[in-house]
Amino acid sequence: MHERRLPFPCHRRAGMKETLSLGGLGLPESTLVRSLRSGGEMTWLVRSNSGLTSELLVVKRKRDYLSESEFLAHCAVHRRLAAAGGPVPALPESPPENPVRGPDGALYEIWTWVPGRAVDVGSPNDLRGMGAALAEFHLLADGALDGVDLDPKEPHDRFAKARFHFPLLAEGLGARGAGQHRELVARWTAAHRASEGSALPPAVLHGDPCPENVLVTDSGRAVLLDLDDVHPGPAVSDLAWSLTRVGAVVPAGDGFRDDWDAPAVTAVLDGYRSRRPLSDAEYEALPHWIVASLCCAASDQLYDYGWKIPTDALPAECERVLALAEPGRLPVPTS
Repeated sequence: MHERRLPFPCHRRAGMKETLSLGGLGLPESTLVRSLRSGGEMTWLVRSNSGLTSELLVVKRKRDYLSESEFLAHCAVHRRLAAAGGPVPALPESPPENPVRGPDGALYEIWTWVPGRAVDVGSPNDLRGMGAALAEFHLLADGALDGVDLDPKEPHDRFAKARFHFPLLAEGLGARGAGQHRELVARWTAAHRASEGSALPPAVLHGDPCPENVLVTDSGRAVLLDLDDVHPGPAVSDLAWSLTRVGAVVPAGDGFRDDWDAPAVTAVLDGYRSRRPLSDAEYEALPHWIVASLCCAASDQLYDYGWKIPTDALPAECERVLALAEPGRLPVPTS
C-alpha cells in the first residue's frame, strides 16, 4: 500500500522499538514520518537523519501471506525494473540493499517515496498512462524470474485464483444464488478450456495492475506499486485484470457496473498497445482471460475478511458479472 494523502502530519522521532528496528535495517537515526498502513504488516515512511540518504524511504515488512520465495521474487523484479528506469519506485542510491533481513528475522524491502496522486479512472490520459506502464513492466521484467523457484502460499494464476475463490462465493451465495454460482463455474470452465488452446509466450506479471496500485507522478508518469503478486504467466492475464478493474468494477466502490465502460477499456488498451502490440494469439485469448478475471473478481472484489455487501445482494452482483461476461458485450477488439 502506498499512501497518497498529503500533506504529512507532524514528523515524530521513531520510538525505542522503531529505532531498534530501523537501525537493524541499516537506517540509524531515522525519523518516522508516518505509518502507511492502519494495521497488518509494518509499512513506514522514514527520513534518515544520518546523512546516509536525503530521500524519503518506504520500509515495508514481508506480508504474512507471502512465502519467502515469493517475496524474494518480487524484490528481484523490482530491482530489475528500477535499474532499467522502469515504471516502479526507485531504490535508494545508498545501502541498505533491497531486501534486507531485520533483527526480528523478517524480510523488509526499502524503496524511495514517490510523490504523486491516484489514477483518475475518468481520465483517458491517466488510463492510457496506466496501460503504457503495464506494457513497459512486461517488456522490462522479461526474464527476471528465470531460475527462481516460486513456492506460493496461494495461487496467482487468474484462472486458478478464480477456482480457489469459488467455494467462498458458493458459501456466500447459498441456496438463493446457487444458479448464478453454477453459471459462473460453467463460464469459467468454458473459458479455461478455450484458453488452454492458446500458445502464449510466458511473461513476468505484476499480478494486480488495478487503479489502486498505480500512482501518477508529478511529471505525469504512471508508476506501478505493490508487486506482491509477481508471477510468471501470459501478459494478457495482467491486461485482462486491468481492463476488468477499470471497465467492469464500480470505481471506489464495492460491486459491478451494469455495462462495460468501453471508453475506459479502450484507453487502457491503447496505452498498452502503444508500447507493446498484441499478437493475434493474444487478441484471441484476451476475452477468455477477461472471463477469468470477472469470475475472480466476483468474490475478490466483494470479500475482504467478510462480505463487503449484504449477502442478500450477492446474487444480483453475480447476475451483473454474468451479463458482463456475455461474449457480445466484451468491449475488446479482434486485431
